[in-house]
Amino acid sequence: MAKYIFILLLSISPYLKAQKNYDHKGSLIIIGGGEITNDMYDLFAQKIGGKDQRVVYIPTATDDESWIKEGKHLEKFTSRGFTNLQTVHTRDRAKANQSIFPEMIKNAKGVFLGGGDQENLSKMYGGTATLQALNELLDRGGVIMGTSAGATIMGSIMIGGDHRKTPHIKKDFSEGFSFMKNTAIDQHVLVRNRQFDLVPVLEKYPQALGIAFDEATAGVVEGDSIKVIGKSYMLIFDQNDWKKQQQEWGRIYQPFKMYAPGQVFSIRRN
Repeated sequence: MAKYIFILLLSISPYLKAQKNYDHKGSLIIIGGGEITNDMYDLFAQKIGGKDQRVVYIPTATDDESWIKEGKHLEKFTSRGFTNLQTVHTRDRAKANQSIFPEMIKNAKGVFLGGGDQENLSKMYGGTATLQALNELLDRGGVIMGTSAGATIMGSIMIGGDHRKTPHIKKDFSEGFSFMKNTAIDQHVLVRNRQFDLVPVLEKYPQALGIAFDEATAGVVEGDSIKVIGKSYMLIFDQNDWKKQQQEWGRIYQPFKMYAPGQVFSIRRN
């Protein structure tokens, strides 16, 4: 009997243990890609204490090395008056465990995670001293803002291009940074017709909360709530609600609920 109990415990993903979805003192600004509105930059500046405060930009999700080396990734911030910027970037995972990156993050008030491919971020920084420093920044009240791939990486389960092409095939999903535990975060959701892409992910992980953002839209995560800002919608895939639908109607008719700018979703879950 003990043998089978042990196997069952191993089958539970380590980033889906029963715990709060978000337990940091600081804030997340999760953007669904596309336009990053001036209001989002202004909110980021307000929460870090001003545009003169240290901001670390992590552009590693993109494969465009020349764009990074030429410093073009910083222009979106410098053009809006941010004056104290540093870049954390490498293609060598060993460097992510050296002290230089954690020290840069330690001295920052905010971090920005750029777009591209979230797998680049996961493979380079997952489980490293750099990721630990990002969690410590949130613990002391800092802010992490990310867009597109930089949004998906904030969750614990990552959906990618291969999973979208063959949603009928069961497969494993990579682990994100788990700033928001027990979650799968998607982006570009309405513009790219992705509003059902999280369903097979959540069917595989029945404890997970699904969150998806359209372009030019963000969720501001603080404590037990997500407030929507921007121009479009946030979609919430709440499996507690799925269970109620199954009990009442015998099946799930509404896999997600849509939240408009100004609306708030409580992420306190039993």
